Amino acid sequence: MQWHCVEWMFGEVAMQSETFDLIQWLLDEGGPVIRYRTLVELAGYTASSDCEAALHAVLQTEKTQWLLDQLDRFGPLTRVDIGTLNALHGMRPTCLENIIPRLLERGLRAGVAVFDEKMERFRQYVDNPLVRQALDDPTHPTVEGGRAVLVATVLASYFMRGGYAYDEVMQFVLRRVVSISRLAAKKIYDIHLPEAQLAGLPKQWAGKPIINPDMDPMTGTTPLPFIHDLRAFAYMPAESLSAVTRRQLDDIAIYVTDERYRAFPPGYGYVCPGTSRRMCYACGWNLDLPDLDSAAPYNQRKIVQRLELLAHFPAAHQSAWFQEGMRLLETHRTERGTYAFPAAFLKEAKAGYYVGGEYMGLEDTRRTAKTLELESTFRMLLLKKLIA
Repeated sequence: MQWHCVEWMFGEVAMQSETFDLIQWLLDEGGPVIRYRTLVELAGYTASSDCEAALHAVLQTEKTQWLLDQLDRFGPLTRVDIGTLNALHGMRPTCLENIIPRLLERGLRAGVAVFDEKMERFRQYVDNPLVRQALDDPTHPTVEGGRAVLVATVLASYFMRGGYAYDEVMQFVLRRVVSISRLAAKKIYDIHLPEAQLAGLPKQWAGKPIINPDMDPMTGTTPLPFIHDLRAFAYMPAESLSAVTRRQLDDIAIYVTDERYRAFPPGYGYVCPGTSRRMCYACGWNLDLPDLDSAAPYNQRKIVQRLELLAHFPAAHQSAWFQEGMRLLETHRTERGTYAFPAAFLKEAKAGYYVGGEYMGLEDTRRTAKTLELESTFRMLLLKKLIA
C-alpha cells in the first residue's frame, strides 16, 4: 500500500528529509501497529482514510482481539481484598494491569469505539467510596483503602494515556499531583522510619527499610509517587495544566531523577498499613531507573520504556540518567540511519509486568532482525518527537 504522506512536522518545525525517509520506511515496511502509530504519532494524521484503514488492520489482529476480550472478565469494583487485587495486579498476562497498557501500546485510545465501550466500565475503579474515604481521611488509613488508592492510581494512568480525561479521573490525578509535590518540593529523601521508632514491631521486620507512614504511596499525607502516578502525569492534557501544576510537575520530575531517589531500595521498602502495626509487606513500583552499564536483562528491558516516560517531562531531560540513556540509544544507529537496539531493550515476554518493560513488542511476528530494527526506529523517532 502506498501511504499518502506529503509533509511531516515535529510541532511547528518541518522534519529533516532524513527523518522523512525513516517515517516512510516505517509506513512501507512496518506491521499494523507500527504503521498505525507512525501515521498518528509521528506523521500527525488523525483523520484520514489511511488512518482508518490502518486502525482497522490493528483491530483485526489476533492479539488485539484477544486483549479486548480479556477486559470482559472484569466487573464493578465492590471490594479490594487480596483475591480482587491479584486479578488486577500481577505478572500474568491476563492481569488487568498488563492488558490495558498493551492495548494502549497498540495505539488504541479515546475515539476507538470498541475500546471506549470497554474502558467506560473502569471509571468506577478510580471514583468509588473506598478511594474517597482513603483520600479524605488519611489520618485513619486502612489496608483496603490503601489498595483502593493503588488500583485507582493504576487505572488513572491508563485513562490519561488513552485520552480519557473524565472529570473524576482528572480530579483524582490533580489531587495526586498536589500531595506528591509536597514531598518533592521539599526534596525529602530520608523516607524510612529511624530504628528508634521500630521498637515493639514484630521481629521479622528487623533490618527492613520501613517507609515513614506519612510517605506511604497509598495513604500517606505526603506520599511517594508510584510509577503509575508518573505515567498519569505524563499524559495530562496540556489545557488542564495551570502554571502552579506545571511547577509541581517540574518538582516531581526533578525529585525522581535525582541520584538520591535512585538510591532507594526496590519499591521504596516496606509499608506498615493501618494502625495495628502488625503487618508488613513490600511496597513496590517506584520509578526504578536502571543501571545503563548493566548487561542484566532485568535492567536492559526497562531502558527504552523509562526514557519514553521521562521524555514527557521537560524538567527530566537535563538529568544525568536521561542524557546518558539517550546517548546509549544513539550508539545503536545503523549506517543507513535506522536504529537497531539489543533485543533485550524491547522485550516481549509471555508473562511479566508491563511496568517492568516486559511487553515492549509492537510487531506480532518478532523473529527477524528487521522486526527489531522497525521497532527500534519507531521508538527512537517517538522519543525525539517527545523531546522536541
